[in-house]
Amino acid sequence: MTLTLNNRSQNKESSLTQALRQIQQLNSKIQELEEQHQDYVHQQQNLISAIAEICVSPIQEIQALRILIHRGEGECRRYLRSVLVKQSQASKMTTEQIKKPTSNRTTKNRDFLQNSKK
Repeated sequence: MTLTLNNRSQNKESSLTQALRQIQQLNSKIQELEEQHQDYVHQQQNLISAIAEICVSPIQEIQALRILIHRGEGECRRYLRSVLVKQSQASKMTTEQIKKPTSNRTTKNRDFLQNSKK
């Protein structure tokens, strides 16, 4: 009788020990997932602020957010890089136009105006 009670108490104790170990493992996993989630949220916040800084029009911002939601972070970053490249190219073109202010069209218009005065 005592032998049976001892076996039962040992079985209950080992079951409790196993349950406690599993709970500790689950708590560790939960903590790890919470940290990963916080990292993810932080990255998304950084990306959203980058979208606001890089995009010059509301349409570009909406497009970037759509890409982020539907295709993910990597695709959104690629889109933002393409926006930056286009802005850089547009800036270069504007700089070139400033360097040579009189284009052929301007010259033709000026000649036309001068000829019409005569």
